[in-house]
Amino acid sequence: MASTKARQRNIDKQVLPKQFNAPKGSGDDKQEVKTSRRWIPAFLIALVVTLVIPMMLLIVWPSPIQPVVIEGLPEPPELTGPLEPNNILTFAEQIYRDEVHGPESIVADGDHLYTGTADGWVNHIHQGVVQKIVRFGKEPCGGFHNEVTCGRPLGMRMDKIGFLIVIDAYYGLFRVNVVTGDYDALYLSSTPINGKPAKFLNDLDIGPDGKIYFTDSSTRWPRNQFGMILLEGIPNGRLLMYDPATQTTTELFSSLLFANGVQLTKDKSAVLVVETVRARILKYDLKTKEVTVWAENIPGFPDNIRYSKITGTFWVGLAWTRHRGGFSIIDYLAPLPRVRALLAKVYSFTLFQALKQYTSGTGVHTMAIELNEAGSIVGSIQDTTGAVISSVSEVEVSDGIMYFGSFHSNYIGRLYRRRVPGW
Repeated sequence: MASTKARQRNIDKQVLPKQFNAPKGSGDDKQEVKTSRRWIPAFLIALVVTLVIPMMLLIVWPSPIQPVVIEGLPEPPELTGPLEPNNILTFAEQIYRDEVHGPESIVADGDHLYTGTADGWVNHIHQGVVQKIVRFGKEPCGGFHNEVTCGRPLGMRMDKIGFLIVIDAYYGLFRVNVVTGDYDALYLSSTPINGKPAKFLNDLDIGPDGKIYFTDSSTRWPRNQFGMILLEGIPNGRLLMYDPATQTTTELFSSLLFANGVQLTKDKSAVLVVETVRARILKYDLKTKEVTVWAENIPGFPDNIRYSKITGTFWVGLAWTRHRGGFSIIDYLAPLPRVRALLAKVYSFTLFQALKQYTSGTGVHTMAIELNEAGSIVGSIQDTTGAVISSVSEVEVSDGIMYFGSFHSNYIGRLYRRRVPGW
């Protein structure tokens, strides 16, 4: 018994190997844990640098706009009746692809076409050949950022004696000899009208007496910052008139939220003016000077408007669609000026295009609408996926052919009505 206890005491006195004797929480383990946690401070610093600091700067940095609540946008309409989804535009074709970029407005004069493009040129197209006629600005050209120096021809019409009347967003109103390329400046945008600068000249129409009615989309933002007009929401667009008899330009009425397309009524007694951001078209009576709403709650944000002598109706291109069941970023942001103030800090044309592309995926992609003399929608043509015609700024109708302009596409759309079954 005694010998057994002695043996046990000897066993207890033996020194066990280190790995069995080391208690939990030894110095080596603590060093290992400490080393494994060194990434945490580095991660927190990276997070602050890449996210927190930029967000703080974004919040405290002053916004370039003073946004207000955008009023006058009712709930978007349903796509029923004449707005029922269709794919008529898929019967169209793309012509002069990569030869024209951003052909917003188109004039069809017989088998001659005229359009302005993003490189600042007014172009004459005949028998498959694109010929550059005139440019009102100077190099550098071709980029959205240098439009201010290059110029950007937008709305255009042919007058009754064969001169092409062109409005350049930055430079003014011009009369062009399409044969020689010579031009006269009718109004230069460097001249203020009613004490306000013309920042963004847009579209025009010509009255029977030669008077030219044209829009100034904003007295604050130029065309290459047009997104700021949408984000700010302040109605400072207007309708102007050039009188060839006195060679003077006057302001007819203002307070338009992105004044855009212009078209005289069939009887020439009034001027129809597109108010893009409020998705409506106004009517200015030339005799009474009264302004009324001609068409409202349009299923998109309207661009140019053109009269078709063939059908006696008006065609309006929609720069961006809006309808019930789809998502419209402009409708969504209309009551949120603070959010728009933040977006204005990071605004770019690329961002605008990305938003347009993303939101277009939630409904009908491309649409143009047809209205009667009373301003009621009687028809629409659509490309639900945008696969053939991705955008419509203007519809020009000529002898059963419809041409589609776009301020950013690299082609002109063309549709022969006879090729559309049952239309």
